Amino acid sequence: MAQSAILAVIKHHLIDMIERSEKVRALNCLTILVLFGLFQNKTKAYCQPIVPSAFSLFLIPSLLLFSVTVNAVVCPEYTGRGKDYTNPNDRAHITGVEKVHFTEDVRLLRKGSTGYLIQDIEFMLNLSPNHHQALDSLTRLALREGTTLPRLASINLECRFLWAEQIQPRDAMVPVIQGAYYYRAGKPDEAKKYLEKAAKLAPENPEVNYNLGLALYKMEDYENARIYARKAYKGGYPLPGLRNMLKRAGYPLSE
Repeated sequence: MAQSAILAVIKHHLIDMIERSEKVRALNCLTILVLFGLFQNKTKAYCQPIVPSAFSLFLIPSLLLFSVTVNAVVCPEYTGRGKDYTNPNDRAHITGVEKVHFTEDVRLLRKGSTGYLIQDIEFMLNLSPNHHQALDSLTRLALREGTTLPRLASINLECRFLWAEQIQPRDAMVPVIQGAYYYRAGKPDEAKKYLEKAAKLAPENPEVNYNLGLALYKMEDYENARIYARKAYKGGYPLPGLRNMLKRAGYPLSE
């Protein structure tokens, strides 16, 4: 969707908002605009028609600071059914829904099963926010489209990560998926942060150690990358990619 069309939708919804104090309406406007990276003149030109009496340029710095403080993503409260993907008692229900909404085509991002692709992925995540495969599929879709809010998605990817952690804080695969996403997005520092969190939750998990090794390799921390690579392969990780990368960098696992 073109940026102008997105802005038109935002403006429509803002105009229809229940009346709040002018300052709160200005904050709502600016917070949403920050998501699209629209600042200064564009912000003024777009927001002033919505909140003409209160919104003025002197409000922008303070509101912008607030938005940056919350990472420019305001996540709504999760209101779904809250099935925990790691809980055996929830898996039977989840498996039944997967047969309809999370087919092979959906998992591989080829096409939707009951509607649009994003609708089936979000259906699974609304049911089970920490559904590992659905969350991973959403990250790959976000990377493919180059945005944390893929076309027709109802919730930002960052909020999906938050909800997944809230459902089961001990689920190490959630920060693994989040870390892998940041790694693929070219953000190794962010990847390292979440993968280290996963390593604390599941220090012997080969998937965790492999992905952390990849992030450290990307940051050129080859010695520590080798440490986690050794742990990953000792745990039975099957892919040789990290082993070969470290060997080419002069850090073979055999030493």
